[in-house]
Amino acid sequence: MKIAICDDDLQHCGKLETFILDICKEVNTDVDVDVYTSGEEMLDKNGDDCESPDIAFLDIEMKGFNGIETARKLRETDRHMLIIYITSYTQYTMESFEVSPFRYLLKPIDKKSIEKVLIEAMNEIFKNHESLFLKLGNRQIQIYCDDIITVNSECGRMVRLNTQKVLPSQLFYAKIKDIEKQLSPLDFVKVNQGTIVNLKYAYIVSSDEIQMTTGQSISISRGRKKHVKELFALYVKRAKNI
Repeated sequence: MKIAICDDDLQHCGKLETFILDICKEVNTDVDVDVYTSGEEMLDKNGDDCESPDIAFLDIEMKGFNGIETARKLRETDRHMLIIYITSYTQYTMESFEVSPFRYLLKPIDKKSIEKVLIEAMNEIFKNHESLFLKLGNRQIQIYCDDIITVNSECGRMVRLNTQKVLPSQLFYAKIKDIEKQLSPLDFVKVNQGTIVNLKYAYIVSSDEIQMTTGQSISISRGRKKHVKELFALYVKRAKNI
């Protein structure tokens, strides 16, 4: 995932970058963060031949090109980027709505407010990856991620899917590491070397196992205990909209 920060206050940029990196590490999401100190610099480095950021944090009040002008230029080549405005003012001009901003954040920022909006933005992005496509012989099988309960590695070359709905087969030729990349890191977690679970179906997470609503008990490897518990706690917070 690519994230851009554009703000002419270097201290604010550093603080925001630290929050973003910490949050993405907590949810096991790989991220590249690019920092720009002016709208002109961001536009110059994000031309037609460059991969646009998935999320952009833009300060509205900047010298030269302000956040609104910068967003307007970005929208000429990218209609999908999620733009999050950061401002010191509670009143937003009508101009700012032209570029369909995703959220507004008020300064001074804190980690809790950044976490909330960043998780919401990531959820929005992962909505575009609601299905898993696996090959079965000559057929392509579409599986809705929401229906997946667990993914288990078998013999290193195959995966077994345990799902809510009946599949033509539960065994597919694929590697678990490739499946993991296609699943939302906010909803799925690898609990041991060969098992991924959908947190939607998690019932209790203890120090050494995760109990599923289906009655399964799955062991958590020692090195993953802390991460699994943290991600489950975050999932519960999101489910309760805390």
